[in-house]
Amino acid sequence: MPQNLSTAQRTTSIAALNAVSTLSQIGQFGLGTTLLPIVLEARHATPELIGLTSAAFWFGMLGGLLAAGQLTRSLGYRNTVILGLVVSAISFVLIPTLEIQWWLLPSALVGFGLGLRWIANETWLYRLSPEHARGRIIGIHETLIAIASVAGPMIIVALGVSKPSAFWVAAAACMTAIPPLFIASTITAVDETVADTKQSSKHSIKKTLRLNLMFWLGLGGLIAGLGGWIEGSLLALLPVYVGDIGLSSKDTAWLLTVLGIGAMVCQYPIGWLSDHKEVIYTAKLCATFGMIAVIVVLVGGHNLSALAIMAFLVGGMSGGLLTLGMVWATLQGTGSEITDRVRQVSIIYTTLSALGPMCAGFIVSHTSSASLFWQQLVVILVLITVLLIQPRGN
Repeated sequence: MPQNLSTAQRTTSIAALNAVSTLSQIGQFGLGTTLLPIVLEARHATPELIGLTSAAFWFGMLGGLLAAGQLTRSLGYRNTVILGLVVSAISFVLIPTLEIQWWLLPSALVGFGLGLRWIANETWLYRLSPEHARGRIIGIHETLIAIASVAGPMIIVALGVSKPSAFWVAAAACMTAIPPLFIASTITAVDETVADTKQSSKHSIKKTLRLNLMFWLGLGGLIAGLGGWIEGSLLALLPVYVGDIGLSSKDTAWLLTVLGIGAMVCQYPIGWLSDHKEVIYTAKLCATFGMIAVIVVLVGGHNLSALAIMAFLVGGMSGGLLTLGMVWATLQGTGSEITDRVRQVSIIYTTLSALGPMCAGFIVSHTSSASLFWQQLVVILVLITVLLIQPRGN
């Protein structure tokens, strides 16, 4: 944490960067992950195309995460965030002018912009946060950005999907996130990817493979990533399931709103609990509620009330798992070590979030939309297994 800033400067900067995240998240994530699947389903796209378009968003985001380290070294945190926001805004404007089979590219570019903004803005924010309150600050931060998960579907309900208005709102949200960046105090961007790469060239192949395996099996990344798999596949394929049981696009948007409300309401309590208990304990609690939610749908899946209960609980669980992954990333170490772990969690989360809708779209296309929830149950059981085998104090 930078020591040359006063408490007032740090507080003002944290507030400004939270505003950036909140506004940009409404466009990049709140509408980026919900608008395209709903519009595609309304235009009778296949589940595979919906899944691939949603996966393109996440793979683009992964590209942004991987590029963010070099860009923050070259441009600094502020300029990297601005670049990401501008790329996403331009992509949103272009999407409604293209045929749906070409939406893969702008979808990926929206995600790429989000990846740049996420690493640059969030690392900047976390480095300004006092260590003793990081869990609560991250919980508040995740609560604020979870507003996007509510605002995005509500915008769709208000504007509909027959006109490009919602895409324009998404672009505007990205651009309005830029001014608060100039309120936050500038700090030097820290990134040790280059040093790590040079050092890794000296490792034996066996040691390099072991380090790569350790990277992909990092606890924080696995917790966040499995939550991302569940969330990503649900955001992409829930419109297909809802359509198959005879409900409308507006019903889908309302269910996604409930999903976002669950994420928004649960983040601070989960962050608070992680400060007072351990990350693994809190993650087990999230997984338990997620399993209950999926079972509710498997028992009464054609009932809108059952779907709403599922959406609320899964929204809280998946968002909470990302919060816990970020808490894990910031528990110990210097600014550069925190940057490395934030990147690790972000990369694993994004990779699994991309694989979720891609696999779910393929399976749903070759079975039925009801298989979506059996897939969720399998992933939750994998998560529970991962948590049970972890040593205490990990």
